[in-house]
Amino acid sequence: MKLGVIVPYRKRPTHLRQFQESIKEYLKDYDYELIIVEQADDLPFNRGKLLNIGFKLALRKQCDYVVFHDVDMLPVDVDYSFSEVPTHLATNFTNDDREIFKTYFGGVTLFPIELFKRINGYSNEYWGWGFEDDDLLLRCTEQKVFTDFELYDVSKESTSGLYLHGDESYIESTNNIKLNQDFTIHITFRPDEIIPEYDRAFDEYCVFSIPGWDTTISYNSFNRYKFECWDIGKECHQITSDYDYPKLTRITITYRSGDRLLTMYQDGEEIGHRRMTRRILDTEEDKFYIGVASIEREDDKKSFRGYVSDFAYWETCLEKNEVREINENSGMSFLYDNNQYGSSNRLKLYYDFKHSTFNNSYDYGKGSVVDLVHPRHYGNIYNCIPKNHKEIEKKRVSIPVRRKSTFEVLHHDNEGYGDGGWKYQSTRLNQIRYYDRVLNNRTKLHNDGLSNLKYQTNSRSADENYTILSVNLDP
Repeated sequence: MKLGVIVPYRKRPTHLRQFQESIKEYLKDYDYELIIVEQADDLPFNRGKLLNIGFKLALRKQCDYVVFHDVDMLPVDVDYSFSEVPTHLATNFTNDDREIFKTYFGGVTLFPIELFKRINGYSNEYWGWGFEDDDLLLRCTEQKVFTDFELYDVSKESTSGLYLHGDESYIESTNNIKLNQDFTIHITFRPDEIIPEYDRAFDEYCVFSIPGWDTTISYNSFNRYKFECWDIGKECHQITSDYDYPKLTRITITYRSGDRLLTMYQDGEEIGHRRMTRRILDTEEDKFYIGVASIEREDDKKSFRGYVSDFAYWETCLEKNEVREINENSGMSFLYDNNQYGSSNRLKLYYDFKHSTFNNSYDYGKGSVVDLVHPRHYGNIYNCIPKNHKEIEKKRVSIPVRRKSTFEVLHHDNEGYGDGGWKYQSTRLNQIRYYDRVLNNRTKLHNDGLSNLKYQTNSRSADENYTILSVNLDP
């Protein structure tokens, strides 16, 4: 079967030369066409549109399947043979430690001709770096083109608690948490779907925070949970989860001061740890918050949207078996020892948000939640709504079919996220565009893609099975 290798390209001549040499040698036993599509104009780079143009040429070259291939990825151990379903190949790298998160569908991706036509190709609307491959996966899911996709299930589950809905919605508590000794912090919550805000560089929602040099548990627009704190040398320490669809989640943070071991658990399973060289910075703030980073800030409150069910703090580092126990037995009160859990005597604060009251039955502006360890102590509730939360159905998130392959990555400047924001504003616009389509549960594939492709050809050169096409893109 005939393979079409389609490469989007602009202003990386050294990379292109290395790629040409590498791919031609690697594909010498294949029946293939190599198609380089160069964007010659000064508009932001549009990877999806260039790949659509290359696909049109591959059709004319009578290719049976195509591989969309970034120019900076040189094959080391790759099987480019035909697959009946879209297949992701960029799964391993000899010189790059990038994470292959669950929904990653970029870099090098193989498609049968007919299935790519069925989804109407890539969107043409993603100008600049990022998110055209996320949209591509969404199109595949929408058109049900996969027969052997993995399904990511969100389990059915019910709970009672509080719903938080924005900047003025939070719980305030006296801060008796001591960060410079053994501790465990635990919280159960369910974030809403992320709705990116245009005037922000990045979306991060704090479900727990001790402000100042912030100690936080948060959820962000990369669909990851994160714990963050600072040490006495003012160095930031983070532990981050894998990609995870928003669902009822239990995050547990433990700290063992003797060897400064910080560990993060999700639903009872360890997801990461850090051994710190210096102790945690304890700013000794008077208050901590659930649902916001700080109520004092005007532009960086990181307000959480979603449900919270419980919160607890122990003056001890719970053992792994104890963490597993309190997560597996979610209906168990932390006030009583049970099987593997034996630290109820070190429990210092425990909010079960079912035990919330409000000043007026007709107004959820102010209320309180009782500390079950010290029933005369309360946390203050502001603008939260008591609700039962139910995961009424399983969510299905498509995970690409993957074929183990290894590439060498050619060095280039980071074009994505770093130093607290995206390098380019266009990427932020792409992110907002993509999330809008996710939230509306539909793409624009019927009128955006191969069917409305517009461009101008500047030049074309061909030599046997190798074509370079230079184009200008219409905005």
